[in-house]
Amino acid sequence: MSRMANVFMPAAPRANDYQSARANGMWFQSWQGGYDDILKRGCSRPADPRTVLAELHSPAVPDFLHGGGSGEVPFLVSERARLALERRQIVGLDYAPVQVAKIATTGKKPRASRSGEPEDMILKARGVSLDLAPTLFAAYVVGRATAHLDHPTGRHPSGSISPFDLDDPSPPCDIWRPQHAGAPYSAWVFCSPAFKAACEDEGLSNIAFTTFACFMEHFRSKPG
Repeated sequence: MSRMANVFMPAAPRANDYQSARANGMWFQSWQGGYDDILKRGCSRPADPRTVLAELHSPAVPDFLHGGGSGEVPFLVSERARLALERRQIVGLDYAPVQVAKIATTGKKPRASRSGEPEDMILKARGVSLDLAPTLFAAYVVGRATAHLDHPTGRHPSGSISPFDLDDPSPPCDIWRPQHAGAPYSAWVFCSPAFKAACEDEGLSNIAFTTFACFMEHFRSKPG
């Protein structure tokens, strides 16, 4: 089936990355600058290069953590979430370790920050033992589906990424990234009704969904 109707985009309930950073923390893959910054502060380099380094606000985290800024790993998941998705036989995800490098204490910054990167929102005071770190996993999206672009240039006339339609993922899976000309296209990920139902039926926290059609209409309605 092409031009898929019952496809969803999983997202944080609050779409603003800065809000997500304030709520949960930030995490980094090895290709991101924040990863090296964490290593320079004394964190040991993970043996597995796919390991994600995380700085959290609290040892109490929701089932889905957003804010890494990569479509390859759109979110981290709790141990409970991973077990639930595996129990529901959700296909299209591969899991890698997460190393928690910092758990921030509560308190207030000496002054309000009006600028800076999202990771700057994390208080750096010492005090919470890493022994309390939650077990988390990096969810790598390995599913792919071909995107049919509205604009062959790859860009909407407004300058944003071109809207597109999607073929079925091949091989079949429950969560996938769009690809165009054999390469990943955009950092967005999309999922099947089965993935959405698994999250909702299992009561997994901190994930919301919008339909593929509604999400793309937002971009198609932009003036050129």
